[in-house]
Amino acid sequence: MNSGLRSYIVPTILALLFHGVLVFLTATTWFETSSDSVRVTPRHITAELVDLRSQNKAKAEQKRKADASKKAAEKKKKAAAKKKADAKRKAKQKAEQKAKQDKQRKVAAQKKAAEKKAAANKKADAKRKAESERLALAKKTAEQKRRSEAKRIADQAELEQQQQIQRELQRQAAQQRAQRDAQAKAEAEQASLVQAQQLVASAVDVIRSGIQSQWRRPPSARNGMVVGVRIQLLPTGEVDDAYVTKASGDEAFDRSAVNAVLKAERFPELQGLDPVVFDRYLRQITLEFRPEDLRL
Repeated sequence: MNSGLRSYIVPTILALLFHGVLVFLTATTWFETSSDSVRVTPRHITAELVDLRSQNKAKAEQKRKADASKKAAEKKKKAAAKKKADAKRKAKQKAEQKAKQDKQRKVAAQKKAAEKKAAANKKADAKRKAESERLALAKKTAEQKRRSEAKRIADQAELEQQQQIQRELQRQAAQQRAQRDAQAKAEAEQASLVQAQQLVASAVDVIRSGIQSQWRRPPSARNGMVVGVRIQLLPTGEVDDAYVTKASGDEAFDRSAVNAVLKAERFPELQGLDPVVFDRYLRQITLEFRPEDLRL
């Protein structure tokens, strides 16, 4: 405020001086042209009047400027207060809006949490129900499996028992068949043996008779001498070979026995014999020659 007043002093003084000069010039000219009719005003009075007017005008201007400055300051203050009030109002609105949004978000979050919890509970209930159903199904399946396994074991045991009985019956039947077969075979073998023995006996008689007809006893033969001769025959009845297996001690006697076999040469009666009987009993035979007789 003081700086404003100081800024008006110099202009005020200059204005007063300017006006004083104008008044002086006017008065001088006026006094010169109409000195008779115009009242002459003393110079000091005129200057004082100008100064008072200038001062009043300066004061009025100063007051006007002070009022304008005050009015501008009040306007600025009001604008600042309004701005502050608007800012406070906007801040309050923003805070209220933020609180509202926070409340809405909180409500939405609570709703979402409730929905999530409900979904989790529903999922848990469904899971518990599914687990319960699974356990019940597993228990039922296990029971069915146990019963099926027990039935299978019982059926298997019964089947094995039946199979064992069947095998035992089959074994007994097979044993009986084997016994019958063995008995039949033994009887057949016995019959075959008897028949073979009969055939062999007949064949030996034929061989002995044929050899005896060809044997010429040497003069050196004495009772008690015995020579064994091995005779090898062919299936055709032919003599293949003959040799001494047991010497009598008399070479002439032994040689006469071998010559008798070789002279017999062939026994046609052997051709009709069973090959098995021939191979087993007649392919090789041993005869003992005695001076008193020819014995097998």
